[in-house]
Amino acid sequence: MQTKRCLCVLMACVLSVACFGMNAGAIDSGAQEPEIFVSRASGRFSMDIPGGALVTADQDFPMEAGETVTIKASYSPVDASVDFGLIDSDGSFHYFNTNEGNLNKTIKIKERGYYTLAVRNNSSDTINVSGYVNY
Repeated sequence: MQTKRCLCVLMACVLSVACFGMNAGAIDSGAQEPEIFVSRASGRFSMDIPGGALVTADQDFPMEAGETVTIKASYSPVDASVDFGLIDSDGSFHYFNTNEGNLNKTIKIKERGYYTLAVRNNSSDTINVSGYVNY
């Protein structure tokens, strides 16, 4: 009986050591999972825009379909007609128009690509614009 008990304890120890000594890992099928980086940021802008001019930001940013960009801005003179929006990779200008001196709008991205903040002054006078963009 004593021998049987010692043998059981010895087998339990061997099994424990064997289980803890095995490497656990995933099988590499050769396909790599894509890495997804989400970069959200906000930036402040301030500029003078001559009458009839379209001014764009210095840098574009990548966006995925379904993401949003919020533009909060004010300008003077307040009665000027101004377009605030984004220029997509194809050069199309997606914008909101205002002639009230301020804007607080969100644009939902429909297609994956690179986008650039743009402001167009539709009036003949120079305007001063300042605000924030969150993307």
